[in-house]
Amino acid sequence: MSIRRLPPLNALKAFEAAARHGSFSRAAEELHVTHAAVSHQVRALEEEAGIALFHRTGRAVELTDAGRALVPVLSQAFDQIADGWAQALGQEGGPLTVSVEPSFAARWLVLRLGKFYRAHPEIELRLLPSSEVIDFERQNIDLGIRYGLGGWSDVISEKLFEATVYPVCSPLLIDPKKPIRTPEDLRHYPLLHEETMGHWLAWLEAAGVRNPKWAARGPLFIEASLALQAAAAGQGVALANDALAMTDLAEGRLVRLFDLEVPDEEAYWLVYPQRSARKPKVQAFRNWIRGEAGLLPAEIAGLKERGRAKARRRSASDRHSKAPAARRRARPA
Repeated sequence: MSIRRLPPLNALKAFEAAARHGSFSRAAEELHVTHAAVSHQVRALEEEAGIALFHRTGRAVELTDAGRALVPVLSQAFDQIADGWAQALGQEGGPLTVSVEPSFAARWLVLRLGKFYRAHPEIELRLLPSSEVIDFERQNIDLGIRYGLGGWSDVISEKLFEATVYPVCSPLLIDPKKPIRTPEDLRHYPLLHEETMGHWLAWLEAAGVRNPKWAARGPLFIEASLALQAAAAGQGVALANDALAMTDLAEGRLVRLFDLEVPDEEAYWLVYPQRSARKPKVQAFRNWIRGEAGLLPAEIAGLKERGRAKARRRSASDRHSKAPAARRRARPA
């Protein structure tokens, strides 16, 4: 067996940390050494290789082409060493860190996490609600759940489920003098927008409303959960999808106004780097959440059936309450 020719391990660690953070200072903080020590180790590695790994311009550092090629190799190698060491000790290698789109975390994921804990009590889960794009090379994150178009580079992207949107509001919002019978009737109420006015314009156009300039008014929310919370508080009409609104709909805080639903070009995705794919804790969470996502159509069907049952009970109650009065009116004096 040939002897492996490797550069000094400390130099590799210093370079990988500096490249991941884009900073010698932050690398020094992670490794608990001085800035000068990191700089010295990186310089020694460059001398060993005979090539520059960083461009240095004042205090800023930027990877060279050779440095960019080396970083993923080292990061994956150090991850495998850490995982192998943890498995040899019978450990899971620290918590499973998942970055989650905040609205999805609050309105869908946390409601189901009890199932994951019961199935995998050995895994410590850490959730990071964030809408920012994940940099798996620089952040200590195992997986992410994102709402978008997919196709992100350098990560594995798996679609959990697509979304369609439809109008919802609090049942207390609707004024009997201004009933909502057609989409055009929405002009009498505030429309609650998420990130852009375009979602409402698209739904109204699909509903056949011509030139709905009035749809541009109303407050704008940066998160879908805030718009739905405002809708439940009677502040206006919001666009919702099943994943975010199903609990409020089931409990009567929100009501769906029309059957028409418009497909959203974006969807919910599970994303993770290739190097995380083999981690047992990542595989466990991936399999669990894909299973939960597969249950969503059945949950939606059950929700709709409960809604129809409530409507039938209300209708029967109305008929029952009117019947005695009708009999009283028919009784001879």
